[in-house]
Amino acid sequence: MNYDQLIFSELRLLTVKMGEGSPDDAALIKAVTVNEELLALGYTLSPKDIALLSLSPSIDTLAKRVREYVGDVKAEPMYPDFPNQVMKMDEATFRFHQMIHYLSTYGVEELFGAKVKKGWLPETEKTEKTEADDKLLAAKVVELIDEKQRYIIPFKKILTRTERMDDKQRLIIRECAERLPAKEIISINVTFKQNLLDLFNAVFTSERISSENKIKYLHAMCQHTGDVLKCTDYALTRAKYHFRTSQKKLLVKLIESYPVEDLRENLILSNKKSERCELMLRFMDYNTYSRSGEHKKAVRELRNGQLRSWESKAKALVEFGDAKALDFYAARPGMMLRSLTYLLRNGYKADDVYKALAPKAKSLKTQTLMSLMSFFSRPELSGLDDKRYQESLIINIMISSLLKSRLFANRTPLWGKKVYVDCKDYDLDQSAIRINDRSAEGGYIRSGLAYKIPDEVKRLRFFIYWNDKERVDVDLHASARLCDGSYENIGWNANFKNSTLVFSGDITHSDAAEFIDIDLENGRDLVDTVGVNINLFSGYNTFKEIDECFVGAMAVSKTGEEVKLYDPKNCFFSHYLKGNYRKINYGYVDVANRVIVFDGIADKADGYYNVVMRNNGFSLKNYLDILFEAQMSTVVDDPARANVILVMGKPEDKKQLSLIDNNFFME
Repeated sequence: MNYDQLIFSELRLLTVKMGEGSPDDAALIKAVTVNEELLALGYTLSPKDIALLSLSPSIDTLAKRVREYVGDVKAEPMYPDFPNQVMKMDEATFRFHQMIHYLSTYGVEELFGAKVKKGWLPETEKTEKTEADDKLLAAKVVELIDEKQRYIIPFKKILTRTERMDDKQRLIIRECAERLPAKEIISINVTFKQNLLDLFNAVFTSERISSENKIKYLHAMCQHTGDVLKCTDYALTRAKYHFRTSQKKLLVKLIESYPVEDLRENLILSNKKSERCELMLRFMDYNTYSRSGEHKKAVRELRNGQLRSWESKAKALVEFGDAKALDFYAARPGMMLRSLTYLLRNGYKADDVYKALAPKAKSLKTQTLMSLMSFFSRPELSGLDDKRYQESLIINIMISSLLKSRLFANRTPLWGKKVYVDCKDYDLDQSAIRINDRSAEGGYIRSGLAYKIPDEVKRLRFFIYWNDKERVDVDLHASARLCDGSYENIGWNANFKNSTLVFSGDITHSDAAEFIDIDLENGRDLVDTVGVNINLFSGYNTFKEIDECFVGAMAVSKTGEEVKLYDPKNCFFSHYLKGNYRKINYGYVDVANRVIVFDGIADKADGYYNVVMRNNGFSLKNYLDILFEAQMSTVVDDPARANVILVMGKPEDKKQLSLIDNNFFME
């Protein structure tokens, strides 16, 4: 994926050359025509951006670019008139075809030692696919930006969010860091420390920034020595534990640009971290290049075991039941928040813990509170013994109050406003805001959000297309949890069809496509949930190595020999898999409640993906209720009465605000 495709998929941004003046009727008509082409791909521009496009020299190439970004299924499945051919086929024929196909690839390679590029496929009748399906899903709004700002706008959007970047966002930031002037880079306040790592390393390893300026820029980026040590650790592993002399000198000088007490405190936050600090200092030859006696003394105290970690001091106070323990913890409210269970289990009363922590609520990270709310709201906690279950309830109540206090401290555009929530395409009760467990595959619509399946959708289709210069075997699997609690699996080593699911056949070479259809009409009383996972069976170790692996989930109304098998305008979501893993739980469908969720959790797809839970415990609806109460907002049921209209994706007018673009107002 190139840079422009990345910012399209991750941020729904399109770069164009901006024109000047006022559009005439002919220009507007041309821009509307281009927007019609985008609608056929499942996307649309806001009225404001249609007017901008009408003046842009980029107007003639925009639709073509989006068509390239959206992705395509460029090969036919084993049975081109899927699903009809497979539904009519007997099992003996299907299995015989698969055996011959396997023999022509793995069998030939095993028996003769010859490399096979492409295996045998059955000669089956196929009809030209000319008929498009009905438009079943609302078009997704994309935003135009000036190509002169193609690096700074994505850079700001990603790094000013207090959340961990996904893998594709890291690629965007690395490219931006290489292209932007250093002054632009350090002008951004990186609000989530984990995201500082890639940015620090980009500046640290840059060949175009002088050593003197690097010190200045890195000092501006890092708030304290702890940030420097964390970033150094990251840089050290990427440098394969070898720094150049100039880099060693730079790091030592950077560390000594902060007060010595700051160094002393951050060297030994915990015993484990202190060991890592000693290792880093050794690899940068700290004593050789140090020019500060006081800083050198602090390092010597660390190596001689004379420094006592914050963690050990805290635990000592707790073990002795010291009343000062809560005040000591409260000085680091984030650490105290993560130690709630530890404190309660050591005899400290919940009321006392809360009283010590509550005044610090403003300094807590909303994302940390959200993660803990999700953890302590899990339905399975009700299965714990009574003492542990009551403990989880107490912690849940405490965190809920802290979250409300934290959100009250924010002054968002929702403050004191009448708000209408226009998220009709999503089931907010079944949606979750993913924090630490969000998918590394990214995408503008994040993992955990539950799309409502429109009534006119008769089938859901999961698809995968892959291609590479080598023979690669990728497998699409589905596991259906039936209404009676039993399971049925569909895929290469299981059933190929049942009353609800049908599989297009397992292809074991590149330039291939596989499909799994879920019949929502006939399956509603039979199937509870269906989970779909993807496995890289052979060819490479990770999806990252495959030239192209395009996957997604699509709504289907019409099925027939002439109907196109892939239609981008009806995709709920799609992704180019480029992660450093070989299996992924891609998504699941709640058949009974007609919702579909992109999951995207990698390396946990052990065999089949058995979806057993429907309740998120702490849903997006729960979060929004707390947010509105904290922001003194009034929720109204008529958009005409609202000051603010909340939408999930990009806004189309000034009254609308995007939940995703505003990171759900968690900052």
